[in-house]
Amino acid sequence: MKIVIRLFLTIITTVLIVFSHSSVATNLSVQPIKIVMGEDTYPYQYRDENGQPAGILVDLWLEWSMVTNTPITFDVQNWTESLNSLHNGTADIHMGMAINEQRLNRFDFAKPITSLDTFLFIHKSIDRKRHLTDLIPYQIGLVDGSSHEQTLKNINPKFSFRKYPSRIELLKGASNGEILVFAGVEGYQRNVSLDLDIANEFHTSSRLPINDIALAPAVNKGNSALLAKIEQGFEQIDEAQRMRIERRWLGYNRQQAGIMIAMQSNVEPYVDIGLDGLPDGLFVDLWKLWSKKTGISIDFVIGDMNSSIEDINNGIADVHIGYPESNEMRTGLKQAWHLTTVKSRFFSTNINISNINDISHARVGVFPTAPYIAKIRQAYPDTQIRFYDSIAAMVDASERSEINGFFAESASTSHYLLTNKLWTDFKLYTNIGYTTDIYVLTRLEDSGLAERISSGFQLITPEERSRIENKWLINPNDRYFSNNEHNIMLSQQQKDYLAKLGAIKMGYLKDWRPMEFQGGNGEFLGVNSDIKSLLVKHLGLSIIPVAFDNFDQMMQQLQSGEIQIVASLAQNNTREKTIIFSEPYWPSPWAIASDMTQPTIFNVSQLAGKRLAVVQGYQLIDQFRQRYPEIDIIPVSDTLAGLNTVIDGQADMFVEKVTTLAENLKNGDYPSLKLSLIADLADQQSRIGIFSGVKELQPLVNKVLSTMDKTAQQALYQKWNDVRLNTHSKFSSKWVNYLIIGLLIVSAIALAVIIINRRLNLEIKLREAAEDRLVFIANHDNVTGLANRTLLEQQLKSSITSHKQSGDKFALLFIDLDGFKIVNDQYGHDVGDMLLAEVASVFKNAIRKTDSVARFGGDEFVIILNHIQSLQDAKRLAESLLNKLATITTIEDKPVMISASIGMAVYPNNGDSPEALLKYSDTLMYQAKRTGGRKHVHQ
Repeated sequence: MKIVIRLFLTIITTVLIVFSHSSVATNLSVQPIKIVMGEDTYPYQYRDENGQPAGILVDLWLEWSMVTNTPITFDVQNWTESLNSLHNGTADIHMGMAINEQRLNRFDFAKPITSLDTFLFIHKSIDRKRHLTDLIPYQIGLVDGSSHEQTLKNINPKFSFRKYPSRIELLKGASNGEILVFAGVEGYQRNVSLDLDIANEFHTSSRLPINDIALAPAVNKGNSALLAKIEQGFEQIDEAQRMRIERRWLGYNRQQAGIMIAMQSNVEPYVDIGLDGLPDGLFVDLWKLWSKKTGISIDFVIGDMNSSIEDINNGIADVHIGYPESNEMRTGLKQAWHLTTVKSRFFSTNINISNINDISHARVGVFPTAPYIAKIRQAYPDTQIRFYDSIAAMVDASERSEINGFFAESASTSHYLLTNKLWTDFKLYTNIGYTTDIYVLTRLEDSGLAERISSGFQLITPEERSRIENKWLINPNDRYFSNNEHNIMLSQQQKDYLAKLGAIKMGYLKDWRPMEFQGGNGEFLGVNSDIKSLLVKHLGLSIIPVAFDNFDQMMQQLQSGEIQIVASLAQNNTREKTIIFSEPYWPSPWAIASDMTQPTIFNVSQLAGKRLAVVQGYQLIDQFRQRYPEIDIIPVSDTLAGLNTVIDGQADMFVEKVTTLAENLKNGDYPSLKLSLIADLADQQSRIGIFSGVKELQPLVNKVLSTMDKTAQQALYQKWNDVRLNTHSKFSSKWVNYLIIGLLIVSAIALAVIIINRRLNLEIKLREAAEDRLVFIANHDNVTGLANRTLLEQQLKSSITSHKQSGDKFALLFIDLDGFKIVNDQYGHDVGDMLLAEVASVFKNAIRKTDSVARFGGDEFVIILNHIQSLQDAKRLAESLLNKLATITTIEDKPVMISASIGMAVYPNNGDSPEALLKYSDTLMYQAKRTGGRKHVHQ
């Protein structure tokens, strides 16, 4: 029996050995299939930084190799060469290409294995083109041998093309300005510097779709067996695996057409739900800009801090909008991008801290999820930490002395305190606090999405980030981007232009303080000298200052190109013919200097019949002569000449920029003159004028100016407002010495003069105060303190004039209170007046400083909302007003219920005169009133 068993085992072993040898021999005899591919169609098929094949199609073919147990090799070539390699038989299969008539004549195709979207990317200078046929006059850049040429010819045979040997050369050509239109695929580029160039010049939001192209493997004609093997293999690949591969490279599933972002609410000003029910805030604006830059649509799913993380883990959302992840608080998700850094400060209401160690034995409130709890315990081991789940809870605990203060994110807490009128009750300690990094989070396996997120945010320039941050964070100390030194982002084309430009000349006036003047040693000083320094710093420009005695001469040299830039210019139609203007960078209202005996001037109409001195070359001269021929214009050479003209009685008044007049009058050199602001011209803005021969400088100058916010403007003005010219200092010192000698000789006379001057100055101040009070009473409502109908008419005319010049829109809201008559009848006029005053306070606090509100009469009010983007801005304000009015529930302990009917008009859509706008909005207000009130109506 044992012999039989041994014999059986020997036979089995022999069979297995033979089978094994046969199998090895078979495998050794199988030659790998050679697959040729293109080298730069990222992210579908390309050569990576290590020279290896990579992309969606490569991963799909590796999957095919595994399921078919077929060895493969990749041959990466230039696109045209890859087609030739297949045709010549040096490769077995082409990885994947679009099918067109020309290629059908050369190759046989398997079923498509994936697809891509193709677009025409359009330069921003022609981005108003909305149809493919609008681009017929332009050469379209494309890669030689790509399917784009045949596709576009099929759409319209009139298209013309400029061909490039590779995609990288195509993008370089687009960046260098060789073409204004190019054909490309979805996805993002790998060259971040080149990507920035393209993103700045070819906005994704204005690209035009060509079509959705199916990519199919190709073989030479007649190879049906290989074609069948290809299709059988791809049919075995699981659809879920296909989607994982696509997501890895594209960052999202194209079937979903975008990504879902998880967010928490009630974290103003970073992220919350706005009055329109849509996500709003700093983080939301950053993500919207990311979407615009990448062309990927986004949507939001709303939750709280914990549920938003769960939404990522459970696959409900793809990415978290921004989370304070740290070593102490890990979510287990991938940090795809550092979105920003927020600052948490110490707030207190019942203790006054002079030293950081003063909180060592205090009771301190903290969020339980705060990432700096360990740091607090380490720094203040004797401090009692108490946990609260909201800012409201910590504020309440502080007011009840349950805690001595609390740590919380500065901007959000400040917003809460301001909204709830508690700001004055709390003190913010900027020297006690911590910073927290905010990250965009994704799942660990979503490496493609993380790459896509990172690449998209890198396309957002520092100035764009600062602009969004400045919009939402009122306190400059809370800002992260604005407070970090950065250089603006320049494309390679712009860098090359600056390198070739060489030195340029900047004109300035010798005595136009505080904006620009010449120092005692001939140096360029003033606000505009700092603007020049900004241009030098950010652009690396060499700028030579050139001083001028008068404005007219400087303008002539700018128009002729002898100098290339001049700061603090007003833009008008005449100048635009020869000068390129930057974006506005400095508020520049006009004012009037007149004798004390002259009535105060508020608008241009009061100048009729007056002799008005104006600096020669100012655009105001033509403006006044055309619109107000009844004004007698007296040209003068400069500011001092204008002031002296009024002193000498040769002119009744002198018009100049308010900053310049204030600087000259405050020194006391002109005690008999006073200053009046002109409402009609209060919205004037200064720009930088650029010689048309160097017009390419304009977008670069705008980039630099965009780094300046209101805080920077105020700092500049404060810096130069205190500067005194050396010549003035010497002049003053000289006369001070004479005065001292004179006082020693005739002290009694001098004393008498001083007493008389004091009395005279006192009388002048009292008279000015009385005049100002009379003017205020004449132009304001005595119950609410708001502008009355008289001043409203002036403000409307001023808004129409300024918006006509700028081309912007403004909105007029006509408001009638609902329920006011009931209050007035039930409780009397005194309570009614108190209610009107409360409503007026709500309206004043709801608008910007640049807007205005007036009591039109009775319980009717009018709001002018200046410089809006669209009617949506007015609708948001109207919703806010209705919500705020609903919070007024008592007046003098008497219950009230108040709301409003609001009609809206937009200039110039609904009227171009005060009468037309008021009539239009009044009509819509009554429409809202008739349909039940408590709403806003617009058409």
